[in-house]
Amino acid sequence: MNKYILWFIFFIYTTISFGQAIGSWKAYPALQISTYNIPVGHKVYSLCNGNLFSYNTEDTEVYVFDRLNGLHDTKIQFIRYSNASQKLILVYENGNIDLIYPDNEVVNMKQLKDKNYSNLIINNVSVVNEKAYICTNFGIVVVNTDKEEFEATYDLNLNVYSCTADAHYIYLCCSENGFNIGDLNLNLLDKNNWKHTSTNFFHELTFFKGKLIGYNKSTGLFTIDQQYYTITALVKGGYSFFSCSEDVMLTGNSSHIYLFNNVTDKQEIKQDNPFNYLVYNNGTYWASQGIKGLQPYVLSGKTLSATQSAIQPNSPIRDYFCNMHYNGNRLLIAGGDLNYNSINREGTIMYYDNGTWYNFIEDNIAEQTGLTYTNISSIAQDPNDPTHHFVTSAGHGLYEFKDLKFVQRFDYTNSLLRTLQPVQSTPENYVRCDALTYDTEGNLWMVNCQVDTVLTILKKDNTWTRLYYEELKTAPNLPDMFFDDKGRLWVLSKRNSTNKAGIFVLDYHETLEDTSDDIHIIRKDITNQDGVEYAPYYFYSFAQDLNNQIWVGTSEGLFVIEDPDDFIQNDDFRFTQIKIARNDGTDYADYLLNGVNISSIAIDAANRKWIGTVADGVYLVSADGQEILQHFTTDNSPLISDEIQSIAVNPQTGEVMIGTFLGLVSYMSDANTPATELDKSNVRVYPNPVKPDYNGVIAVDGLTLNAEVKITTVTGQLVYSGRANGGLFTWNGRNQSGKRVSSGVYNIISTNAEGKKAIVNRVTFIH
Repeated sequence: MNKYILWFIFFIYTTISFGQAIGSWKAYPALQISTYNIPVGHKVYSLCNGNLFSYNTEDTEVYVFDRLNGLHDTKIQFIRYSNASQKLILVYENGNIDLIYPDNEVVNMKQLKDKNYSNLIINNVSVVNEKAYICTNFGIVVVNTDKEEFEATYDLNLNVYSCTADAHYIYLCCSENGFNIGDLNLNLLDKNNWKHTSTNFFHELTFFKGKLIGYNKSTGLFTIDQQYYTITALVKGGYSFFSCSEDVMLTGNSSHIYLFNNVTDKQEIKQDNPFNYLVYNNGTYWASQGIKGLQPYVLSGKTLSATQSAIQPNSPIRDYFCNMHYNGNRLLIAGGDLNYNSINREGTIMYYDNGTWYNFIEDNIAEQTGLTYTNISSIAQDPNDPTHHFVTSAGHGLYEFKDLKFVQRFDYTNSLLRTLQPVQSTPENYVRCDALTYDTEGNLWMVNCQVDTVLTILKKDNTWTRLYYEELKTAPNLPDMFFDDKGRLWVLSKRNSTNKAGIFVLDYHETLEDTSDDIHIIRKDITNQDGVEYAPYYFYSFAQDLNNQIWVGTSEGLFVIEDPDDFIQNDDFRFTQIKIARNDGTDYADYLLNGVNISSIAIDAANRKWIGTVADGVYLVSADGQEILQHFTTDNSPLISDEIQSIAVNPQTGEVMIGTFLGLVSYMSDANTPATELDKSNVRVYPNPVKPDYNGVIAVDGLTLNAEVKITTVTGQLVYSGRANGGLFTWNGRNQSGKRVSSGVYNIISTNAEGKKAIVNRVTFIH
């Protein structure tokens, strides 16, 4: 039994109506972009940028594979299928391997991953009968998928790109010297027993109708003579995909496809669909069409015709979650960021609303603007129109969208945004924008990084203005900003460079056109309440809690601005570092998360803090910071990475969305938005009745903030008591001695925090 069984048990606990079980996890893999597929019987397996789903052609069911239902890793690099063993083979980027049975049972083979090869690169995987040949940058690893064991490792000190085998030989191509063969009657662990035959290089090797076939992406498709190893062209030219089933071999590009029923029977198919991959199975041609998803076709004459709409499960478009925040119940996501590591992420904007994913339409944006569409760093939703959005770009200014469609782009040619280096030959690539937010008047504020005047505003009347403050001049990274309860603007300066990292605050007294009364300050260094000084290289994140305190995440740990007014007004302002007593008989205490790189902070409805870290997973901290309530890592939970990019909490449901570089997962917490009034008609108890086979928590939902809840017998004996987290109270069904309560009816007495109103609900236990 692996560590995730415990979380699966949690998952079958109580489920909120139309929602997720309290204490359970959920994965949100990106499944829109199909890059490869394998049809097997009535199922088609689709690889989607490292994620996997299957489509049942008989009942149209989509089954999503993830770490919560059996997979042992993330970022699948190759999928292959062995007809001999009837198993799907998953090979991950790190060398981990999963074998999937027809009933979706998963067996893990992690020996290659555990070898910890330095800079392991897997170039390809070929399957011959029950054996999978894994082509790596050091040689070949042979896996027997029937016996579920590693059969051989041929360390050849060669960068092997392709491989196949028959009863007598293993054939491979490597980048160093081309085509090589190994006689299976010899000791192939000895490099000297491999024979170099030619300099011909192929990205794929396979057998088709008894002929050895080589495919090169740039030069074409060839037969290979097995005696003299000469090659004969079947088609010449550049072809982006190649597939070979028992009956049909295919190769093609964006303009045409060549179909082979045998090596002498070639048919050309004209087409204008840029397929990533196309494979034949039982009369149907299954196409992986990239951003257009998975789709089946039939061949009519020389034309491929789609037989149904594309198969694209409800999911994110990509596993990019650099910037997330909630607008009401809608999760807004900007997938990229302003980075200086030459990482260009495809322009990705999404939102998740009421269980449905909406991916902004990307078609033709680059064509319309003449610029690459990459690194969308922030998103803001029009407070007066939920179909209207603006997003910032790390290099190309501000984009406007309506109804998920691109409208226009703003830069130095049509707005007050400025380019970093206008004298360069490509100034249009240096309009660096980052954080973005609306004020209460409907003005859109943004930061224009690395220029003199950073703060730029698109006013609600569609005119522009800029505000110059010396403290922000040429700041390189400003990833977040918000308006506090008093209308002041807080801006996070992330990176310690010429302009040191820190926190800038502006009180402009809501008079955009009059800067004479502005109050502004930036604090770049930290001194805590004990006089300990810090100079963080990174200020990663900040968030204002329900008590108006501001929690700040840095490379030096977690700090609190207890009084924002004091931050602005007091020259001797001190940050607070929460102290947690050791309770070891001494007076010693430790600073909360001291020295931990805090990458993201979110506040839930109970004013608790969800804290993401650069390398240590996620912490849940009590409202006052005095207790670490949870610490989730990849070792003790289904969290897919300990490197957290962003966290956002749905205030209504309590779902905690956790964005990582490997994708998005969520945890259903036990806190949600409280009701304003305690009303019995709005309070739900679930499950009710509690049946004998149920061992999860009982939830009481719809309570007021910090409501006190008492569970009693019908005779008034106290069984359990506690307080609501936000508007939600949970009970494990046990009494104060930790024993499961007996069958019967129990009163649930809820009283508001002021003790002025109480209501009674009931729950029934059946054993």
